[in-house]
Amino acid sequence: MSFTEETQYFLSQDGLRIYYRHWDCQSPNKICCIVHGHGEHSGRYEHVAKVLNEAGITVFGMDLRGHGLSQGKKGHAKSYEHLMSDIEELLKTARATYTELPMYLFGHSMGGNLVANYLIRMNTNELSGFILSSPWLRLATDPPAWKLKLGQIMSSVWPSVTQPSGLDVNHISKDPAEVQKYVADPLVHSQMSAMLYKVITEAAEYALSNDESITLPGLIYHGNADKIIDWTATRDFADQVESATFVELEHIYHEPHNDLEKHQVIESLKNWMMNN
Repeated sequence: MSFTEETQYFLSQDGLRIYYRHWDCQSPNKICCIVHGHGEHSGRYEHVAKVLNEAGITVFGMDLRGHGLSQGKKGHAKSYEHLMSDIEELLKTARATYTELPMYLFGHSMGGNLVANYLIRMNTNELSGFILSSPWLRLATDPPAWKLKLGQIMSSVWPSVTQPSGLDVNHISKDPAEVQKYVADPLVHSQMSAMLYKVITEAAEYALSNDESITLPGLIYHGNADKIIDWTATRDFADQVESATFVELEHIYHEPHNDLEKHQVIESLKNWMMNN
């Protein structure tokens, strides 16, 4: 099956150019839209898209505002509503190309936070299902109290100020080659604004309190060796979503699709999408 990648931009509702990739295949039967995690970009999902393409799933992935090749201050968003509207525009872009195909929304880490909240907050009938990969619902380790206090103050007086996230890159994968690729990627960054941290943290608690309202079929998975995001919060979230299947991934770090077991993980999400 042929594999092609097209890159374009769409305009956000507040006028930013949002970059997206479209990995297409012959005679597609389903659509998957990917929302990446904090500090990364859609290009890191090319290997996932290739596997999905083999099953006839056409894939769209955007760079979130302030990430990758999209416009916006690095690591910043003015509001959570802007992030929700960017997902809306991504889905519209995919739907404009394929008017009838079933569509699925995939979110990893911060992207999982966004997708979970999109399902809860947005009145959409466009989707046939969703996938959450290691969603940011609760950090594995709380930041220092002083950093939290400073962030609260700055989100009010200087919301766009950024600081390094403090991510330990060795915790994304057990595969040293994947860690090195992450470090060497010029589009990857570690910046997070006070406002972005505030709205993502608040949205995580909102999702944990309103997860029972999700009725779409879903696949939710998280590695139990994740040292970045608390996998038990994901399990608790999934317990309240009767329409979802939860999978605890043994000994897997934060990025299941980039860990040593990535082939099994990607095959599993492909098979779930094909059968739901």
